[in-house]
Amino acid sequence: MLRKITLSIAILAGMASLADAQVYIDRFGNACNENEADVPEYTLPDPLAKKCGRKITTVKAWEKKRPSVLGIFEDEMYGHAPGRPEGLHFELACPDELIYDGKVLRRSVRICIDDNPEHSFVALIHLPADASAEHPVPMFEGINLFEDALTPGSPHSYRWPVEYICGEGFGLATVFHSSIEKDVDFTKVAGGVRDWYGPEYDWGAIAAWAWGLSRVLDYLETCPEIDATRVAVIGHSRGGKTALWAGATDSRFAMVCSNCSGCCGAAISRRVFGENFKSISQVFPYWFTPNFYKYADNENAFPADQHWLAALIAPRPLYIGSAIEDLWADPRGEWLTAVNAGPVYELYGKQGVSGREPELDVPDAEGTVAYRVRTGIHSLLTSDWYDYMDFAKKHLK
Repeated sequence: MLRKITLSIAILAGMASLADAQVYIDRFGNACNENEADVPEYTLPDPLAKKCGRKITTVKAWEKKRPSVLGIFEDEMYGHAPGRPEGLHFELACPDELIYDGKVLRRSVRICIDDNPEHSFVALIHLPADASAEHPVPMFEGINLFEDALTPGSPHSYRWPVEYICGEGFGLATVFHSSIEKDVDFTKVAGGVRDWYGPEYDWGAIAAWAWGLSRVLDYLETCPEIDATRVAVIGHSRGGKTALWAGATDSRFAMVCSNCSGCCGAAISRRVFGENFKSISQVFPYWFTPNFYKYADNENAFPADQHWLAALIAPRPLYIGSAIEDLWADPRGEWLTAVNAGPVYELYGKQGVSGREPELDVPDAEGTVAYRVRTGIHSLLTSDWYDYMDFAKKHLK
């Protein structure tokens, strides 16, 4: 039985080994609630509430408040990141090549932060072979959690179905997350961009990965065969948290897709369901600013909740995806975030989710905010891509 539990935790937490997962269990045992009846009573803070007690009713008033909402997450959860580096430049890491029987062009681009060759990381760009300046293509962009994830035949390649994405007329840009900032389980090891910048900034790894995605977008803006005004940022698990934060901090991303992002992603924190502030800060402290630690075991003290993060993406399209067996990521909490971000979208004349109880495997995607809970476990599947692609075609093509 212990092995079964360990395997489940290993899958859900995205850990590299059963040994890592056992350490995770040993850290906090079975203290995390996965029973809906045990969700505590809570009151969600209203992102449209003014300090005086009245409600925001206009886009102008919301956009006046928006910087302070963004500041809450910078100050208390993810940390502050630097801007675009003055020395940013790009180099081809190797010659372009055609793959998948000539239907897809693959390009490896080195994103160089300055003149130090060690201060760089490689982005993989995949484009339909017929992409051109006359017919620039929209893109999906995100971090991948496995270095071989974009290698045809890799056991992880199903997460990024390159041939399908390009066949639908989109490109795909990805970067291995640990090439931007190390992601070492159970340690505070940095060894990436946070080291390059030094202690001046208080950012955690999630903010570093999101910052890296913005630097990849800087490159996409230089490519005539890419329409950089139609780039959707996407991610799974910790990548989903990163996609949400990238979309919140960089309005150039035209759409955001968060897949099974859970705690400190799309799930309502005050539900204290599945992974929570205490467990995530114990095991992944390097994901966050040090200010975040004081909220461990005290979600109600956090001055916002994750529907505020989702609201920062308005009025751009937002798709939140869950899996019914992924209790660790709290599917219901993710749905509630989609629902409660709706009033901010409505200020812009955009439609949120319907508000009806989600139906398994049936997308609620008529509006600018979409939600789906599918059959299965914590993973990014081809079936997820089908829904995200349909949503992107509706909003980006």
